[in-house]
Amino acid sequence: MNDIELSYRAHQRNLESKISETKLRLAHIINKDCIGYQITKKTLDVIFPFLATKSKWMTIGDYNGLEANYLLNNNQEATASDISDVFLLESKNEGLIDEFCTVNVEKIQYADDSFDYVFCKEAFHHFPKAFLGLYEMIRCSKKAAIIIEPIDIITKMPLLLLVKNILDRIHPLLINKIWRNRFSFETVGNYVFKISEREIEKIAMGAGLPCIAFKKINLMLDLKTDDDIVRETPLNRKHWKKILRMVWVKDTLSSLHLIPFNHLCCVVFKSPPDIETKKRMVGLGYTIIELPANPYVEKMANK
Repeated sequence: MNDIELSYRAHQRNLESKISETKLRLAHIINKDCIGYQITKKTLDVIFPFLATKSKWMTIGDYNGLEANYLLNNNQEATASDISDVFLLESKNEGLIDEFCTVNVEKIQYADDSFDYVFCKEAFHHFPKAFLGLYEMIRCSKKAAIIIEPIDIITKMPLLLLVKNILDRIHPLLINKIWRNRFSFETVGNYVFKISEREIEKIAMGAGLPCIAFKKINLMLDLKTDDDIVRETPLNRKHWKKILRMVWVKDTLSSLHLIPFNHLCCVVFKSPPDIETKKRMVGLGYTIIELPANPYVEKMANK
């Protein structure tokens, strides 16, 4: 069995090993008046521009169905998916989601254009063949594939890139003494993929797609709170205001280019967004990039 197959199995077993925690894992979906749900909702609100009309969605790596539940609460159709259905089955039984399936994102069983949107929040970095997974998401979407993932930090820190280029002349691994998470792995067994605008742009251009969009965000990663507290504790307004202040400070520093944003929402459009969708995106701070058509492919198509 190769490393890729081992990675698939490790992720399946990781979820299955937590079946005894079902009540805990679903608590912050059932009880939306808790810190855990509000933290996640603030992140998911980044897809608000795409919720104006009812659309058909598929969520990827949605282990307990929270993203699908969010979409359903916003009048969308949603099919939740993950590499294991351990928690999705329980979410379905609790009435938290409508539809679910077991999916390996690198070989999705659905036909082309099966969903309007395919959405993946913080699961892309688990894929052994991450970009193959993204191509599959694009294939199965009719309008767009959307991912939220950590930013490749070196693309936002020119000084670090300069130091790397200098140190590479001595030894290609010398930069690791400074850039300690260059090769980062998670305990479940995956290498942590991080993304950049340029990588997404190249994928879209190579596939002849019309448009991409990005929104930089800061996820709340600094909370030193145990899972059970985050998921079950009723929302304390004073605590929540403190969290929002923390995020505001980070967002302000990031907007001033003093520190980089930690995550990036990438939208890869398969068909051009309409004017109203664009307006909503711009209003929420998205950068929209219209991509040029390949002139040589157009010439061949016209012959």
